[in-house]
Amino acid sequence: MTTPLLDSFALDALGAALARYTVDDVHALLGLVGRAAHERGDLAGVARLLPRGDRLADLVRLFLLGDEIDERAARAALHPLALEAATPLLERSAGAVRARLEIRPYADADRTDPWWVVSDFGSDVRPGPLADDHVLGIGAASLTLAQAVARRPARRALDIGTGCGVQALHLAAHAASVVATDISTRALRMAATTAALSGQQWDLRAGSLLDPVRGDQFDLVVANPPFVVSPGLRAGSGGYDYRDSGLAGDAVCAALLQGVGSVLAPGGTASLLANWIIPADGDWAGRVGRWVAGTGCDAWIWQREVVDPGAYVTLWLRDAGELPGSARWVQRYTAWLDWFEASGIVAVGMGLATLHRTDRNDPRIVCEDVPQAVTAPAGTHIGGWFARQDWLARHDDPALLTSRLRVAEGVLRTRHDLPSSAGWRTELEQLRQSGGMRWELEVDEPVAGLVAACRGAVPLAVTFAVMASAFDVPTDQLAASLLPVVRDLIARGFLEPEAAP
Repeated sequence: MTTPLLDSFALDALGAALARYTVDDVHALLGLVGRAAHERGDLAGVARLLPRGDRLADLVRLFLLGDEIDERAARAALHPLALEAATPLLERSAGAVRARLEIRPYADADRTDPWWVVSDFGSDVRPGPLADDHVLGIGAASLTLAQAVARRPARRALDIGTGCGVQALHLAAHAASVVATDISTRALRMAATTAALSGQQWDLRAGSLLDPVRGDQFDLVVANPPFVVSPGLRAGSGGYDYRDSGLAGDAVCAALLQGVGSVLAPGGTASLLANWIIPADGDWAGRVGRWVAGTGCDAWIWQREVVDPGAYVTLWLRDAGELPGSARWVQRYTAWLDWFEASGIVAVGMGLATLHRTDRNDPRIVCEDVPQAVTAPAGTHIGGWFARQDWLARHDDPALLTSRLRVAEGVLRTRHDLPSSAGWRTELEQLRQSGGMRWELEVDEPVAGLVAACRGAVPLAVTFAVMASAFDVPTDQLAASLLPVVRDLIARGFLEPEAAP
């Protein structure tokens, strides 16, 4: 077990000091203007709004803004924790105190108990290149993963590459036990502190990727791995623990997607953030799909964004606090772009992979672009997709024909018409979802009519027979052409079986 940064007595004292330093407390202190300033990274704007002589404001200055405060104010803000007992968290100089680490209040929308997350300050607070053992705090990627996990009770859960422990916090809210791993012992100590301050206990293990849990099985696995596509950078040689695996290209994501099924219990689910290479032929889906073939898992893999090499390298150099235009920036930028070019990589896909262990001989593997805004939390819709896949797998075409289907709530039909000599002519007809996944599908009149006719009252075969009569075609011919369409409409949530999947 990895030990926290402070001993148990100091942790108890720090917990008491932070009891009134919660998300709600900070939001109330900052108000709408201060919250907006903090969200856009305007730390000076936040500082201007903080009152003097206020204990909560001094905690914000210390642990969110990274500012120095007077030692007397620090002692008052951190009481009953003595400054002398908090050396791993604080540095003192000439009567002033400054935090070494960020302590950020955090909360789950579905729970009332407060959490605190311990990490390094980002380059927005402490400018300049990050240390290679930097431990990332709460960021866009970690929040994306947290809301994309299908939350359900679990016996055992695993967080691969836990970092500061954000995902483990969420897992412990609905799992009986949590194992969290990381290659960085420094990160594990911060995660242990996050757990202790937040009233949780995790089994923390040091090691790379799946190595610390070989032979174990889990009902739920999450991973925000060091997925950055690079020549194989690693900490100490131009890379960083939090983002660089030391494996060239997208090999780390391939290894995880190929191997994670081995630690999933039957019926278990894994959710992973990933980046992948888009080769010159553009076939990212075939390439990534092959990673999960043979794992015994259904897989739904979203490509949320495609980034060209120049934009990708710029993104990650900025993320590491590099200064644009500096000699170090130019050297790293040039070397990285040269590698992309030599490797024939035209772009990088960024997205999310979810796997569900079914042990079927013909698992369903879908890799697709999902660029649209999805109603949060996405995990609800991802869980629904896998449930519908299970239902479809249990219903062959004859069984599907006997099923009663209904159109899902929130499905809309839109038509785009153009003027013509005979009046308005429909040029484009779509079915779209007003919430959830927000899919938009181009359809023709027969498919639109089929969806409208699905009210859960009669078996699908009856609906097909009525349609076949109206269009004067054989029922078998119409069914053969429309059954694949119906399966896709069910998979995407436009149609639902009368009984929930």
